[in-house]
Amino acid sequence: MTKRPRSEETLDTVLQGDGPAQTKQRVEGPLEASTDLTRILSWNVETPVPFLQLPTTQARSATTAGVTAGSNPSLLRDILRRHDYPDFVCLQEVRARHTDKQWIAALRLAANHGAHDSSPKYTLYHSLNKGTRGQRHFGVVTYAKEPHSVVATREVDWDAEGRVLILEMASGWALVNVYALNGSEYMWRDPLGRASPKTRNERKREFNRLLMEECRQMQKRGLRLVLIGDFNISLTKKDCYPRLRTEYPHGLARQEFREQFIPGLDVVDVFRELHPETKAYSWFAKGKPQGKDCARVDYALIERGLRDKVVGMVYLEDPEERGHSDHAPLLLTLRGMPAPGQGMDSTTVPGP
Repeated sequence: MTKRPRSEETLDTVLQGDGPAQTKQRVEGPLEASTDLTRILSWNVETPVPFLQLPTTQARSATTAGVTAGSNPSLLRDILRRHDYPDFVCLQEVRARHTDKQWIAALRLAANHGAHDSSPKYTLYHSLNKGTRGQRHFGVVTYAKEPHSVVATREVDWDAEGRVLILEMASGWALVNVYALNGSEYMWRDPLGRASPKTRNERKREFNRLLMEECRQMQKRGLRLVLIGDFNISLTKKDCYPRLRTEYPHGLARQEFREQFIPGLDVVDVFRELHPETKAYSWFAKGKPQGKDCARVDYALIERGLRDKVVGMVYLEDPEERGHSDHAPLLLTLRGMPAPGQGMDSTTVPGP
């Protein structure tokens, strides 16, 4: 999507080491001339309120846990500028309801804060909590720099919390923004009351099964899949510090994800494919020194057939990149994604 000139800069930086003691190391080679790249940034922001410019009454109620609404309105735009304006930006945990018109307007403004005529503008797509009561939770948004490449955007009918947003591209692939449940034995209740109550662990496993089936249906239509976001699961011991939770039901959810979800969709964990032994993390416990309690729970999962499209992937673990959030953004770079007409019959893709 984005034309890049030749550069001696490398694309990807990863953190290597054991536990908290880590050093940055360059791992990718220089870019080729006129490389056609698609760059996707994903970030669980924990709450977007620092970069939301809200009316005074809403700003006061949105301020929580020492995070002040509107305290850093350029935060999101600054991250995008530092990373050369990615083509797509997927945010999770935006904590808005679908009726929050002023929140939605503020989210739209946040990605374009201070934008000049010559700088990129982003179009907002969202999937938000349909509940009308209770605290603001959940919600995902995806920004597109080139909205003409998007032919359909949709939510899924089995989720009312705003945890899944799908963008289908004219070029035959789909970007799936995911904010999966964090399992626990607390009760989960459907915001619309359509599903029976169950534990969050039960719903987590159900969510993964439903997402897998949703993705299978897209594959049957010829769409190539790129799933990205916070999956709230660590796959191996290398993905946690100091330990991986293996007790029931956490171990069962992980087993199903590894043995059913990943092979069922024939997707690969991009970072682990590129760096089999590297320890890197995307979630960091607050109130503790960096690296003392952390996990890799945010992923880019792509179809195996797209593996040769991968240029690099990096977790932006630096505290400056994380800002107020307990999650680090990740940046995925792909080369030469399918051109229009490749990989599917364009007539099978519904319009916007």
